[in-house]
Amino acid sequence: MQIKILFMRGDKEWLQEIAEDFTRVDVLNVVTGTPHLEYEFYEHIAIHKLLEHCVKAERDGYDGIALNCFYDPGLREARELVRIPVSAPCESSLHVASMLSAGKFSILIGRRKWMPKMKDNARNYGFESKIASWRILDLTVPEMKDMEKTEAAILREAKAAVEEDMAECIVLGCTGMVRQAERVQKVLGVPVLDPVIMTTKMAEIRALLWKRFGVSHSKVGGYEAPPSDEFTSIFTKFYGFPP
Repeated sequence: MQIKILFMRGDKEWLQEIAEDFTRVDVLNVVTGTPHLEYEFYEHIAIHKLLEHCVKAERDGYDGIALNCFYDPGLREARELVRIPVSAPCESSLHVASMLSAGKFSILIGRRKWMPKMKDNARNYGFESKIASWRILDLTVPEMKDMEKTEAAILREAKAAVEEDMAECIVLGCTGMVRQAERVQKVLGVPVLDPVIMTTKMAEIRALLWKRFGVSHSKVGGYEAPPSDEFTSIFTKFYGFPP
């Protein structure tokens, strides 16, 4: 059995490499008109485009959708609009981290600016009491393209989190830190989670649950879809085609 996942931005070749043999990963590098999503306004613009493609993905027969930003932009909105599983980096990483640490874990983020939104997400996901610390690298998303500089900052803050904050696991809190986890994990000797890998694996698990057993997010309560007539009219007005 093959599953098909649509990843919202990323390196298709690498994502396919880390996926299982039964998984086909397609990548849609959505053009949002913003250089990154560090600001709430940028995120607002990006979500508008992401939701369009989430609805298309379900219509095109995908078994799951994976978002690619640690803010988890549009996660709740997308789950309202589609029945297929939607996975995201922060939620996926925190779930895995909670299973790998008997005590608490720490999250490394780029800038202080990010902390209020990410703390809100962690609280909403139910993990606030499991977080030992939030450690700041003092790097913007564009600056993280410098792999050497980013690795040095990750090592510095991850080491402090383990030694000073009693963290048993480290979560890299930005998809801009992709492919940095393995070496840091070897140096520190504790689990270090790459959010892109965590999202990919969670998307695969959830796609399998959906395809084999019909299990996805509940449509009763918070993820209830808008009334069909309202939704069709509004969606068509905004995007120029019916859902």
